[in-house]
Amino acid sequence: MITNKIYTLSLFFSSIWIFSQNVNEELIHYLKEAETILITSHEDLRLDIETPGKSKTIYRDLLKNGVPNHEIIINKVVLTPESRQELIDIIKRQKIVKAWDGALCFEPHNTLFIYKENQWKNIELCFGCKQYGHSKNLPVNREEFLHSYQDWINLEDFFRKLGVQWEVPKKK
Repeated sequence: MITNKIYTLSLFFSSIWIFSQNVNEELIHYLKEAETILITSHEDLRLDIETPGKSKTIYRDLLKNGVPNHEIIINKVVLTPESRQELIDIIKRQKIVKAWDGALCFEPHNTLFIYKENQWKNIELCFGCKQYGHSKNLPVNREEFLHSYQDWINLEDFFRKLGVQWEVPKKK
């Protein structure tokens, strides 16, 4: 009887600890420690060039010579300590939801660039289909990051608030 009570109490306290943990704790720590965080909107990474009788596809990189590719960036904002904390709070409030998959177009037009230890890393975001990609060795737990529709809306609102829209102007 006492063993059952102890077991039940230990389950209860361990569940409080688990549910009180922040989602993506490693990413949050990485963002706190970063020297610079830059959010951007940018042109398409994939360019389809059509000429009479020829078709060619060019893929442009987010990083060029190890730094953000300024040739494709439309808008950029370096996060202040206050806006960095706001981003961290958005990530902390994310929920683990198994039902959200998003669409599959993946044409990212926004990027979160993170500079730490003399190296730029990034999370590329497609607010259109609610999918993302990220640099190798960036501590993003894919089981926890941007899993709900509301998580995406919160992050998109953050970008918009700072003047970094995801809609790319149509070329005339």
